[in-house]
Order: sequence, then C-alpha cells, then structure tokens
Amino acid sequence: MLRVKRLDPAARLPVVAHPGEDLGYDLFALESVTLTPRVTVRLHTGIAVEARDPHTGAALGLLVRDRSSMAARGLATTGGVIDAGYRGEIHVVITNLGEDAIEIGAGDKIAQMIPVPVLTGIVHEAEDLEDSARAGKGFGSSGK
Repeated sequence: MLRVKRLDPAARLPVVAHPGEDLGYDLFALESVTLTPRVTVRLHTGIAVEARDPHTGAALGLLVRDRSSMAARGLATTGGVIDAGYRGEIHVVITNLGEDAIEIGAGDKIAQMIPVPVLTGIVHEAEDLEDSARAGKGFGSSGK
C-alpha cells in the first residue's frame, strides 16, 4: 500500500499501470526543466509517501530507478534510496549522459519507485563468519 501526501497542488500522484504485475510506481516531474549534457539535476515531484506491505503492514523502503524509456534517451537516475521512515518530498536525481539537451515537461513520467522490505537490523561484530561456497572470491571469480 502506498499512501501519498500531495505537497504541491500541481503534483501528480504516482501510478502503476498494471497493479500486481508492474514492479514500480511511476513518478512525475513537478516542473519543466532542460537537462544539459553531462549535468545532474534534482527534480521535484511535489509528493511525500509512506509505503507498507499490504499483507503485514510492515514499513517498506523505496528504490527510485530509471524508467526504460528515459534510459533509452541517455538519462540515468542516481541516488534513489528512500528510507521507510522518510516523510519529506520525494526528489529524483537524474543525469543526462548524452550529448544533447533533453527537455522534461511538468507532468512527465521521470522515474519509478520500487517498494522493498526493510531487512536491516543491529550489527553484531563476529570473530568468524560461516563458511560459504563463494568464500572471499569476488569480481569475476564465477567466470566471464
């Protein structure tokens, strides 16, 4: 369940085209902006959110990720971790990786929010860790 507070009367609420099938909620730009090449901007959405698991009521975090149509234009969403307890305005950080300026209009879809369970807990220091098949192998150790 996603509860949304509109912080600006012009803000559009997030949408999901196919509930139960689509992974994320579409987010919309509050204002128009020109994204110049190789520049990062923070876009306002005009909303604050609270996400909860519809079955358990547990608080959910949100990941703000690229929309495929934006990525295909050379726009990358960066940053993008929204903690479960955050109640401020959702901003979307976007970088134009292309060579040309790109226009985003007020009300355009700019990113998606993906709800995720909060699995963090207290950190316990340990003398040893359990063995695993991978052990300390990393960075390409499973093949090319």
